[in-house]
Amino acid sequence: MKDTDRKTSGTAVVTGASSGIGQEIAKQLAWEGWRVLAVARRAERLQELAGQRDGRIIPCACDITTDDAPAAVFKAAENHFQGLDLLVNNAGVSWVSKLAEMPDNRLDAILNLNVRALMRMCRESVPLLSSSSRGQIINVSSVAAHVPMESLSAYCASKAAVNMFSRVLAKELAEQGIRVNVLSPTGTDTELFSVVGIEVEVDALVPADEMARMAILMTQFPDSVDVGEVVAKKRFAP
Repeated sequence: MKDTDRKTSGTAVVTGASSGIGQEIAKQLAWEGWRVLAVARRAERLQELAGQRDGRIIPCACDITTDDAPAAVFKAAENHFQGLDLLVNNAGVSWVSKLAEMPDNRLDAILNLNVRALMRMCRESVPLLSSSSRGQIINVSSVAAHVPMESLSAYCASKAAVNMFSRVLAKELAEQGIRVNVLSPTGTDTELFSVVGIEVEVDALVPADEMARMAILMTQFPDSVDVGEVVAKKRFAP
């Protein structure tokens, strides 16, 4: 099959799909003809999302940090799709605090979701993705993986871990034909800032739907080309 003959549709699991970039990725994949298992904790939001795309989005409400969740997610994907082409690990959390003042529960939440759960989701996806002719994992990181940001030490460290893990995983899965790439967004207009208590001018942020488009484009890389990490910056930043 030539690169230009590649189908743009397939089957996907997208985490953090109830809001922000993850929600937009799920919507845009469905628009492109993909069938999507949308994973997040907020069931009502997932149901609303599923209702917008004529059955192409299937809600899967769970907390992927729990021990049995990753296996359950891919069992659901197998049941619904009988295979899998794409995993988008988008779920993530942050907290603004100097490390000396950060409580254990916040530190644990960042590392458990941003790193441990992401790794376990990748591991559990391999049997299904290895059966695909174009299996791919896109791990959503952040420019914070490259830029030391005061009061975001745990978040920056977690995203740096995602980047190195993804680079190693790409080597491990190459023989199975599974592509592993990283999308590192700059500041994006999502609810994350309000959740962690940061005030940001909206004009300085990238719209969530435009950042999500970067992930869609990453599913369309030619077979002979790989880029490893896409670092997305705001054009004409104020």
